[in-house]
Amino acid sequence: MNRFKKRFNLLWVLLPVLSLLVPACSTEFEVYAPDQEIRAVYCILNPQDSAQYVRIARAFQVEGDAVVFAAENDLSLQSLNVRLTSVSDPDKSWVADQVDDFPKEEGEFNPRHTVYRFNTDGMGAGRDTLIPGERYRLEVGASDADDYVTGETTIPPRPRIRGDLQVVAGAGEFRCLPRIVLDRRYNFFWQKLDENINYEVRVYLKFAANGEEQTVVWGPTDLFNTNRRCNEGSGAVCYQFGEKELLRYWSIFMPVNPQVRYTYNTTDSCVANLSLLDNLPESLWFEVTAVDEYLSNYMRVNDPQFLDLSGTKPEYTNLRGNIEAVGVFGSVHADLRYAIMRECSEALLGLNGRVLPQGCEW
Repeated sequence: MNRFKKRFNLLWVLLPVLSLLVPACSTEFEVYAPDQEIRAVYCILNPQDSAQYVRIARAFQVEGDAVVFAAENDLSLQSLNVRLTSVSDPDKSWVADQVDDFPKEEGEFNPRHTVYRFNTDGMGAGRDTLIPGERYRLEVGASDADDYVTGETTIPPRPRIRGDLQVVAGAGEFRCLPRIVLDRRYNFFWQKLDENINYEVRVYLKFAANGEEQTVVWGPTDLFNTNRRCNEGSGAVCYQFGEKELLRYWSIFMPVNPQVRYTYNTTDSCVANLSLLDNLPESLWFEVTAVDEYLSNYMRVNDPQFLDLSGTKPEYTNLRGNIEAVGVFGSVHADLRYAIMRECSEALLGLNGRVLPQGCEW
């Protein structure tokens, strides 16, 4: 399952409140209008994943408790024809496989769920990989069918990370992970893409408490496409972490306890040559995700801060067809870099038994 599973699970449920969107000048409307078929479609393409998933469900409105209704009923739709096609090369297309009883995170909704899967691992006929910069069309049903729904998205290029997070040269031919300072302000920046593309930043730390591994994630940030707290010029976007900002967050998960030893992997942080880079420790990494225009709009409109249903909002769906539809067909592309912390940062977190260097303090 890809790294966007949480967003996939949290955003796919399209609330019935969308059916209440009416012109601002109207003061009367039917809360319980005649039944009509509305499709809720949600899909995020990620060229770094070997499979892409589509969720298709019935949007619903009931007189009783909507949460109870969703808990007692499987709202997903089965036996649909779902196709993905390259707009520039229509010969490149995928027909989705139906996956029943797809696992869901625990919650109040019905645990039974069906999704549609495209295999994009490049390992055989009809399993081509997705190409950044390409535009793709999602089609649910046939264009001459009553329930046809379609949408398009262009996969963002990779927002390549710059600066001191690159693998560095060591003695001889050795290549090493960079050692970074997090007890002072830290600038993280990457290549700027199209103006309509937004970004999310996450930072991951994988550590062990008495040998029991866990991973904590700082982020994601809210969506943005301009410099935050720092400036790296027109060709890059910069995000500045405040002094000890990451360390203070991670320290929540590493409370001081003489009975617990906290460690993270810095062993063999150099390798003999570039062909062995995959053997470097993967304990601390910075990640930036480029989010396409339609998915950005969808995420913003469905944010709880947008409370005024009659106010002006960005476009909330890019789905069209012979039947009403809500949801989004979007795409993302991420870049990440691994690193290890310098001595002061490790000592402040109590990692690897590091003793506080002189002048290192909270």
